[in-house]
Amino acid sequence: MRFYSKKGIITGILLWGTVIFLIGSLLFLPDGPEGKGGIITAILVCGLTSGFIMWCWFGTYYEINGSQLKVVGGPFRWKIDIMTIKSIRRTRNPLSSPALSLNRLEILYGKWGTVLISPKNEKQFCENLSKINSKIDIYL
Repeated sequence: MRFYSKKGIITGILLWGTVIFLIGSLLFLPDGPEGKGGIITAILVCGLTSGFIMWCWFGTYYEINGSQLKVVGGPFRWKIDIMTIKSIRRTRNPLSSPALSLNRLEILYGKWGTVLISPKNEKQFCENLSKINSKIDIYL
C-alpha cells in the first residue's frame, strides 16, 4: 500500500520559491566576458537544481510491501524491515528528510536507525504498520 507525503505550506514556499528564483534568475543573466560557456553552465545548474527539487516534490512516498517499508524521497530510497521498527511518534523536527511537511512522524528502527516522514493519512499508515508488527509503540 502506498502513502504519499503530506505537503506543508512552509515546505512548499521554500521549495517552489527556490525553483521560481532559479528560473527567474536565468532571465537576468548578464552577457559578460564568460560568453556562452557561462550561460550554458548557469542554465545547467539552475535546470538540474530545479529538476531535483521537483523530483523530490512529486516523487516522495512511503510504501508498505509485505514486511518491508520503502521510503522514497525523489532519488533517495530507504528500505526498513517493519519488524525492526520500535516506535513512531509525532515531531516537528526540521531536519532534512523524505517529508514534505513539518508535521512529521519519527520512526525509530533497528539499533540506531531514524527516519522522518509525513504520510497524508498518519492514522491509517500507523494502523497498517501495527498490523504487521504489533510491538511498535505508537505515540500520536
